[in-house]
Amino acid sequence: MTHPFHPLFSQRRLCVGRRCNRHGKRLLLQADDGTVWPVPPQWTDLASEDPDVVIGGGTALLRFADLIALAELVGRLSGKSVDSGADACKENYAANVRGITPHG
Repeated sequence: MTHPFHPLFSQRRLCVGRRCNRHGKRLLLQADDGTVWPVPPQWTDLASEDPDVVIGGGTALLRFADLIALAELVGRLSGKSVDSGADACKENYAANVRGITPHG
């Protein structure tokens, strides 16, 4: 297991099968107690290395495509468009200031 946040990280497990589901391809790894863990092949040393990781020499935390996807996700979750621009920020800021300024 090569994924740093997986509970089986750096442990070697027997691959007892492969399957595909709605999330994509999965390897079935068996733990010592017989439990079978479905994991993406990318989380193991059975998958070929990602070209972005190879080119970056392992120094990049995220790929460019991952950063774009993250920005779009944050934009959707926050209800803001990713490319809203500075004008939208100014308008939003002005609206917030008007809302919190006491009226005498």
